[in-house]
Amino acid sequence: MRDGRQAWQGWSKLWMIAAFVAACGAGDGTIATPGTPLTRLESGDSLPAIARVAAYSGALPCAKCSAIETTLLLHPDGSYRMRELHVGDDAPNVFVSVGRWSYRADSVPRVTLFTAGTPRQFALPDALTLIALDSSGKAIESNEPQTLTRVVAPSTLDGVVRVRGEFRYFADASTLVECTGGTLFPVAGDSAMVRLQRAYRENVLGAGASVILQMMGRLQPRPGGKSGSRPETLVVDSFTVEPPRSTCEATRVRATAAIGDWQLRSLDGTALPELTRELQPTLRFVLNEPMMAGNAGCNRFTGRPVLRGLDLSPSALAITRRICADSLANQRETRYARVLESGGWFRLEDTTLILSSGGVERARFSPR
Repeated sequence: MRDGRQAWQGWSKLWMIAAFVAACGAGDGTIATPGTPLTRLESGDSLPAIARVAAYSGALPCAKCSAIETTLLLHPDGSYRMRELHVGDDAPNVFVSVGRWSYRADSVPRVTLFTAGTPRQFALPDALTLIALDSSGKAIESNEPQTLTRVVAPSTLDGVVRVRGEFRYFADASTLVECTGGTLFPVAGDSAMVRLQRAYRENVLGAGASVILQMMGRLQPRPGGKSGSRPETLVVDSFTVEPPRSTCEATRVRATAAIGDWQLRSLDGTALPELTRELQPTLRFVLNEPMMAGNAGCNRFTGRPVLRGLDLSPSALAITRRICADSLANQRETRYARVLESGGWFRLEDTTLILSSGGVERARFSPR
């Protein structure tokens, strides 16, 4: 049996050739339709700093069916939508899942999809190809394709959306915060929406409180805004309310972020050296204000961010103007302030709090 390195090299060469052949077939000057392979990338198309939706499509192997026809949309805000059709299955329903994605510039760049179970990983051997990896991050040894090719993005994905999240109902709006990735969706519907509103009133503890539920429905594009910059409306078809003691990842991250002080451990992929307490950048949330504050390096800062789900909205910081004798501390606190002001989304890895912007990790924090 080949070792992991040999397997990876073999698959890389094979799928790079396959992606090149597929991409060349779309360069005939015709109008590109959704699903058409891309021949080259324009400005704003390159991972991880995409300015519009990046789409990948292909057939992945399936243990209990012929194949899984897969379309993956990576959104600039760090969320993804993935459509999967199990070909040859007894019940060939099309399902759409949602979550968050991140990019890591390793020896071979990779994309990770954060799901309710084990994260799914894909290697990025070239700009137009994703290759599926196993749970340990190694190439999958198989005689069947494990690749998704970059294509023209569709405006939305058809199929049944299955989402677990926190539902809130207000007089003028209804929202669902998806548990795994924290994306906030507007919710609409007809008769199912009436039943959902009734269930909400029967289960909540007060106005604005949330009910955790499993929802099935479909995504409906929202007019206006740049592609991928506004979440689709989630049209509910059916739902199941979970017990009051249920929790989800979005709730856990918010609750953990609001407990105590955090200290900055890395910034834009660079680990911070050991610092004195006076120079150690910190972060503290007070969600009921809302407010965040901390030490930027040698100056104090305060801000009034809006934390929706896992999303930190961009917000200007108020920073004191003391000049530090340490020039490196001055540079570090300027970068740190810009990262916080730019916003992003949070996730937890064990006790580490991670702030990302789109699919790019910007900062890591540990409990102080």
